[in-house]
Amino acid sequence: MPQDTVFELPLAPDVSPDADGARRRSLDWCRGRGLVTHPVDQQRFLRWDIAGLMAAWLPRATGDRLDMAVDAVVVATFLDDQFDGPLADQPLRVAAACRAFTDVIASAGAVPAGTGPLTAAFAQVWLRLAHRASPAWLESAGQHWRWYVNAYVEEAGNRAHRHTPSRAEHFALRRRSGFVYAMLDLSQKAYGFELPPPLGRDPTVRRMLGVTADVVDTLNDVHSVEKEESRGDTHNLALTDRVPPSDSTVVALLTDCMRSAMSGYLRWSRVCLRYSHLVPPGEPALVTDLLTSR
Repeated sequence: MPQDTVFELPLAPDVSPDADGARRRSLDWCRGRGLVTHPVDQQRFLRWDIAGLMAAWLPRATGDRLDMAVDAVVVATFLDDQFDGPLADQPLRVAAACRAFTDVIASAGAVPAGTGPLTAAFAQVWLRLAHRASPAWLESAGQHWRWYVNAYVEEAGNRAHRHTPSRAEHFALRRRSGFVYAMLDLSQKAYGFELPPPLGRDPTVRRMLGVTADVVDTLNDVHSVEKEESRGDTHNLALTDRVPPSDSTVVALLTDCMRSAMSGYLRWSRVCLRYSHLVPPGEPALVTDLLTSR
């Protein structure tokens, strides 16, 4: 069982005291946004325990700040599962669906006509992220979301052409598809600070961000390998290749976020039912189409 694989991180995980509250509020939010309307989808959503993930990722966040991060990751996870089915090897259709997300960013939160509830939910999340954010931070956060959604187009193209990425190709794509950079943006938003552009360009900070992304993505690849292999998806490291800045306060805050990101993700990933209760091959990951207008 891949989730039994032991990774030793010299970081002690902690969990927000608002985890259970966030779980309840997240389900209510999903129901209210039309994301969870079928009993099977609700059962699978509860298995994911995204609120539990983010409560460990952001152990000092509570209330609205924790909910904002949970809802953002829920949207990203729902999007992932929308492409885990008939759309998996259709890059043109995937590109059209992803374009709706990037249009939301470009239009400062407007919902494109004819899109489904998932795009509308993302628009609401984007408006919350944009609230009181500096233009520079918002541009960086938007770039990280664009990395994430556009990576699905590349993955669909690889599947359509039966291309298994090399190790180098995998890591180049994985840092965009893994969503870790966007989730560290959520850490900043939840804790009320921003990484200034000069610090974001600093080689040491960039290396720290890259290491955090690689650690979390590799943990995900190992623990999710059965899920990916059962769906015929080779975008997984285990299947691809079996083989100091001036603003010390901001860097200290970001470093703390990276530590809780890695330890919190490992805590969640070891027990998450998303990777142990697999959807049968050939069955859509979610019953409901969330990308099409109803």
